[in-house]
Amino acid sequence: LLGGCTSQIKKEDPLTSENMKYSTMSDEDTQKKVSDFLSKNNIDKEDISMFMQSVKHYYKSVEGVELLNENERLSKMQVPYNLYDLSDKWIENNPNFTDQNCRITAFRLFNKFIISNSSLDYDKIDNTNLEMDYATLRDNPDAKFSKEDMNKFFNFFSNIKVSDFNDVKKSADEIAKEFKNRKISFKSDENISIINGYVPDEENNALFVGHTGVAINTKDGVIFIEKYGFELPYQITKFKNKEELKSYMVDRLKTSITGESQAYEPVVMENDKLM
Repeated sequence: LLGGCTSQIKKEDPLTSENMKYSTMSDEDTQKKVSDFLSKNNIDKEDISMFMQSVKHYYKSVEGVELLNENERLSKMQVPYNLYDLSDKWIENNPNFTDQNCRITAFRLFNKFIISNSSLDYDKIDNTNLEMDYATLRDNPDAKFSKEDMNKFFNFFSNIKVSDFNDVKKSADEIAKEFKNRKISFKSDENISIINGYVPDEENNALFVGHTGVAINTKDGVIFIEKYGFELPYQITKFKNKEELKSYMVDRLKTSITGESQAYEPVVMENDKLM
């Protein structure tokens, strides 16, 4: 998929002897390839259409700004996006609504694989850390979902209480248990999964999804699709295996947007299982 992308960039991956390959999906040729790839992996056609509409809208909004700033490299595994210029350009062109983030993007692609039998809506859950998501879903025309899917989104991403931030295995078990309590399960598909990276909300003794994306298995590796963050690019990355993807997620969550290292160990889940 990434072999012919004109926006492909190679950079050294410190965990392997080979280069990690990624693309920002900023050109039409890559967008067409990604759309076809998603269709072949059973992503809902309407969701693909909305996803690609969001991608096109984003790159039109930040047109003229260099995507990368090599002087602001966060870590050897993370892409040094031009955070402040991209954010300023997005806001200049879209003053009335917030850009989409990783959670909304991942849910757009994966929501049909999530089963949620809970009737809880946004006002009846612990919506801490999801206020900006709610504003985006309410105001951004490219981020619209049905009321049923909105409820599913908040049921899936709302905070999860845990007993010990420092025990990753125990936290993973508590996440899986809470999914059962919320009547959340997953449709069986060996090729596609959602990867959630949980980080502490110490004030509320809970974990929340600090970053997420969708992983799709291929014959020679794993394709990971993510929105790097509010006002930041869409990214598609090829890893050799799930171990490399997990290492990337851990690195992503332990390095703040300002480049500071975090003390916690993130809990990285594939669907309802610890990676």
